[in-house]
Amino acid sequence: MEQHPAEASPVCAEIDLWAQGETAGHLRVPHSRNDSGWGTIAIPIVVIANGEGPTLLLTAGNHGDEYEGQVALLRLARELDPAALSGRVILLPAMHDPAALAGTRKSPIDGRDFNRCFPGNPHGSVAEVLAHYIDTHLLPLCDAQMDLHSGGTGIDILPSACGHILDDEAYMERSLAMADAFGAPITLLLKEVNAGPTLLSAAERRGVVALSSELGGAGRLNPHGLAVTERGVRNVLKHYGMLDGVPEGERSRRMVVPDLAHYVFAPHDGIWETADRLGAEVRKGERAGFLHRIEEPLAPPTALAYGAGGLLWCTRGPGRARAGDPVAVVARDL
Repeated sequence: MEQHPAEASPVCAEIDLWAQGETAGHLRVPHSRNDSGWGTIAIPIVVIANGEGPTLLLTAGNHGDEYEGQVALLRLARELDPAALSGRVILLPAMHDPAALAGTRKSPIDGRDFNRCFPGNPHGSVAEVLAHYIDTHLLPLCDAQMDLHSGGTGIDILPSACGHILDDEAYMERSLAMADAFGAPITLLLKEVNAGPTLLSAAERRGVVALSSELGGAGRLNPHGLAVTERGVRNVLKHYGMLDGVPEGERSRRMVVPDLAHYVFAPHDGIWETADRLGAEVRKGERAGFLHRIEEPLAPPTALAYGAGGLLWCTRGPGRARAGDPVAVVARDL
């Protein structure tokens, strides 16, 4: 791709993105240190291509403590036969490699949440430079993109394909069609906290049909979430005619989190005791749980209530919560 001066990036791709067959290598992101002025961060990349067809970008490890997508893309990279493919798949199984290696949400290098760095900055921190490269060099190549997330260490979520509510109805329908093909139990349209700097929003700004996902969480590799992910990425390839066959699985339940009234936020630090299991049907005004203050042994726990009724889609993973953390998120049918 010819680079416009405004899009010049210091990131170097070790592989030919247009090569046929399967090619594996790294994106090298400059990282100058006290002991290595020419140091780089190596981001694993795999390109599988065969003939004419769409280009699909599949990413995981946006947050390093979200494992279902990372394992699913590693398996896809090993198992996908180029001869069975029509088009090109670009795989970044550990997109934010420093965080993936550390098993943390944020970068151990610059402290950035990678999914809050888009559209990036070619002169910024490591995370910002990489985000800029993905936004200006990879997304423009793509017909579609899916970023595989889960709840990480902080929250546990029912396996879902996730998108935003978009003003362009035709574009929205193409996104929903891809979500239906992915085949997660739930397709969720989310009013997200601070969505603008995310990869999903970056793809939407470029007109790329795009989805995110939430496929488990609570700091573990969820076997059910992994199975949904592995089947789902192949379903998307089938949806775009890149693999033979039709998407498999049951029809996804379309749901929405339309506003922050569907979140339950912790008003202070404490130990969260949920009243309901993940996936329960709940009602507005019902008790969502208790927040216990261990530092005040005689103080009664704080009772929190649901601000909206529907399906308990997300719950806090660790026992302790901090003031402002969401401890529950409720979704309702679209």
